[in-house]
Amino acid sequence: MDATTPKISVIIPIFQHWELTEGLFKALDQQTQSKSHWECFIVDNGSDVVPSEDSLPSFITLLECDTPGSYAARNKALKHAKGELLVFTDADCQPDPQWLERIWSTYQRQSSPALIAGGVTVKKFLPGKLNPVEVYDIAMGLPQDRYTQRGFAVTANLSIPRLAFDRVGNFDEKRYSGGDMDFCLRSKKAGIPLVYIPEANVNHPARDSWDALTCKMKRVKGGQLLCGTGKQKRSYIIKTLVPPISRAWYAATTHKTNLPQKWTTLWMLGALWLLEIKITFKILATGEKERR
Repeated sequence: MDATTPKISVIIPIFQHWELTEGLFKALDQQTQSKSHWECFIVDNGSDVVPSEDSLPSFITLLECDTPGSYAARNKALKHAKGELLVFTDADCQPDPQWLERIWSTYQRQSSPALIAGGVTVKKFLPGKLNPVEVYDIAMGLPQDRYTQRGFAVTANLSIPRLAFDRVGNFDEKRYSGGDMDFCLRSKKAGIPLVYIPEANVNHPARDSWDALTCKMKRVKGGQLLCGTGKQKRSYIIKTLVPPISRAWYAATTHKTNLPQKWTTLWMLGALWLLEIKITFKILATGEKERR
């Protein structure tokens, strides 16, 4: 790898919602890490309308992936990426200005390969009063700190050395959800640890409608129930049927919300648990996966 080859490859899948990328592109343009040090691929995954590459910022390379699923799109970019560190985020996210600089600094200090999980802050991007769904998602959505304690992280903010892919293979393309957890756990078995640096933060928009929460749940449950081993699938079914006591405790004690918002979160949690049970049995009966 010569001096002109980028050390970092940023990879971002997208499906349909190109209108969300304005904030992403602005945040990437404001990175304190020199653009000569990184490249960026955005991979369209079958959107109805795809902008031309000429209309995108100069630091963006547009790819297209016909295989449905964000993990298939990420794998497509791996074939083109030149960086020794692959950095993943989502098209609706807005990284802090020091995001890449802090990730790269952490990577350089490693004596052996490790996955790097950065912080994820769920917040309302637009002005206005929070509705109950936004309150719930701010409190409970993408708790990267909790995930990393369990050995995995979400690809909204996950960096993976090229050597890790060489050792454990690519993402599981059969999954529409949960491919990040699967990869992190495979890496752990291969002796590649996960480190958490919350200061390398990306901001993620809070979901703002019941439909958005429902779509996410269908996608997540599909990944849990239709992929993996039979033992894993049975475990997810059992976990779904057990009242979400640990999540309720987290909702009641998190610093992200005030007291009235905690009550709203707990009410939403109960309603979503009942919905989760319904969705679980529907997926088991139909075998249908959600990709939105």
